[in-house]
Amino acid sequence: MKTDLISTRIEHNLKIEFTKICDELGLSPSQAIKLFAKAVINYGGIPFELKVKDSNATTLKAMQDVNEGRVHKANSTKDLFKELGINLKDA
Repeated sequence: MKTDLISTRIEHNLKIEFTKICDELGLSPSQAIKLFAKAVINYGGIPFELKVKDSNATTLKAMQDVNEGRVHKANSTKDLFKELGINLKDA
């Protein structure tokens, strides 16, 4: 079977911690990465949830405003662009 090389750079401490856990599992880092690649293929995507740990204050305020109905609504995209001062003919 033909193989290809994937090369990446990671922080030193991340590599040390990753290698330590791989060793505890009886895997080389290369084997662990191959398992991850196979899991991505089998799952059809990243096999775990990707999310931001905490929203920043601006995002939290915007989410609260939406939940409490404090939002601006435009009747159409044309009206919205006009209110924002965007001339579609110039775009």
